[in-house]
Amino acid sequence: MLSLERIKDSLCDELKDIDVNIFDEVTSTNTLLKEEGNNKNEWCTFIASSQTGGKGRLGRSFYSPQSSGVYFSILLKPDLEIQKAILITTAAAVAVTRALEILGCENSQIKWVNDIFVAGKKVCGILTESVINTVTKKLDFAVLGVGINLVKPQEDFPEDIKEIAGAVFESETEGLKECFVAEFLNEFYKIYKDLSTASFMSEYREKCFFLGEEITVIQGDSKRKATAISVDENACLEVEYENGEREFLGNGEISIKI
Repeated sequence: MLSLERIKDSLCDELKDIDVNIFDEVTSTNTLLKEEGNNKNEWCTFIASSQTGGKGRLGRSFYSPQSSGVYFSILLKPDLEIQKAILITTAAAVAVTRALEILGCENSQIKWVNDIFVAGKKVCGILTESVINTVTKKLDFAVLGVGINLVKPQEDFPEDIKEIAGAVFESETEGLKECFVAEFLNEFYKIYKDLSTASFMSEYREKCFFLGEEITVIQGDSKRKATAISVDENACLEVEYENGEREFLGNGEISIKI
């Protein structure tokens, strides 16, 4: 089991009293915390050593084995308009790269909008699920989920993701998972305090490794070749298609040849 004491000891003063819950195995920390959202205080955090139904973007599953990573979700209640909810995900991406740097990994990079790569392989996925107030058109609350492969699974990755999935470190050291969770929470808190200003987006852009490169824009059944130009202050990706047309993408997916 993960050590609650080790995590709490490493949190900044502002987060010392947050509600942290540790599980050995769950279906999905996002699912469980979303069900409890109205009954929990902000920053309530669910952490698991493994998941049987880990969730990724666009309805995909997220491989969450016992031996590899750590998987956690945080309850957030920002005063944020719906169209700016994407800032939660991009802020989390920056916080992941900062936490990894603290732990000694200095070459982590971001793929728009929610993936972290190390040495050309995806090591971390981020999923934000929001509950919207239909009256105010703002978020009632959001659940931010992070799943990361800190070390390679004992039985390796499944065949269907073996070519794209990777791990941050060669081997696990004592307290690695707890330290990552605590450092992520600390770094995310620093950004979250002023989330609506999007002041962290310059750092997000610096860590995007695909800007200026050829990509494939995937929207439903549509696939179009384009060049990635930049990411704006609203976390929208600016692309230029082969015909010269430019577009700002607020959703969808991109494919990159690495």
